[in-house]
Amino acid sequence: MDLDLAQVRAFVVSADQRHFSRAADTLFLTQQALSKRIKRLEESLGTQLFQRTNRAVELTEDGRKFLPHARELVRVADAAVAALGDQPLRLDLIDFRLAPAFILRKLAERDPQLVVERSTRRGLDNAIEPLLNGDLDVAFGYIGGVRPLPDELDHRVVRLEPLLALVPPEHPLTDRPEVRIEDLADEGLWLPSHKGPAEWRVYIRQLGEGLGLRVDDSGNSYDLRHTLEQARYGKPRVTLVGADMDLPRDLNLVVLPFKPLPLFPWSIVWHKQNKRPALRELLALVGKTSRAEGWVDYDPATSWVPG
Repeated sequence: MDLDLAQVRAFVVSADQRHFSRAADTLFLTQQALSKRIKRLEESLGTQLFQRTNRAVELTEDGRKFLPHARELVRVADAAVAALGDQPLRLDLIDFRLAPAFILRKLAERDPQLVVERSTRRGLDNAIEPLLNGDLDVAFGYIGGVRPLPDELDHRVVRLEPLLALVPPEHPLTDRPEVRIEDLADEGLWLPSHKGPAEWRVYIRQLGEGLGLRVDDSGNSYDLRHTLEQARYGKPRVTLVGADMDLPRDLNLVVLPFKPLPLFPWSIVWHKQNKRPALRELLALVGKTSRAEGWVDYDPATSWVPG
């Protein structure tokens, strides 16, 4: 039988605390997440480990038998990790092509010693539970586009990314210095398909409502390249892209600013009780870089930010 170490650790801490709420706080988990881990461990072992009451929890006879072995499993695992030294921060970028990857590269320029373990969970909404249970240290995303963040999480806006118009060379707007929102009154802004991270879909809806812009989501797109190819070789239409993204040069799309300029708010999100020194150093580095680069500076007279 293969035991889940996170479940075993949840059992040991709960046995020490004799209280699920305090144990959850110790592990930086929600009480619901802790209870799920205990239940799954009991199911794996085929026995009940705790007697639950309204005020506390007590070990069963099998729980008392299992506890010293569980402690040894946790001790050996912690010793193995300690032997390897401090592990890299686990950081979620949503997608390697988006602004968080650009932000990470800028951070690495300022601190060449920065080492992180990257992941792409395709949306901040998918990173909330890993942040709560300790599987992630940091995530990026638009917090206004997801369910309310749990109280255990903290956040800070670090980048207002300009969104730019992508126009095929044949489009009549290519000879303009900018694309005004009123220029799109008839054709609208073309963003095919409803797929993508939840926060992006929410932002686009807010963008349309906030600026009186019709969003044409007809058609389908399998990825960014597919959208850009359709914008280039299909019916001439205006779509958009983040300023921090690297565009394929072979498509020869024309990049123009919008007027007013939409800004996408990228926040960094972390657990309030995460005390890792590397996390504090990263947050300080992000703040310093954001201020130096002017990433959150904007003119409300010429730009649009949701909310």
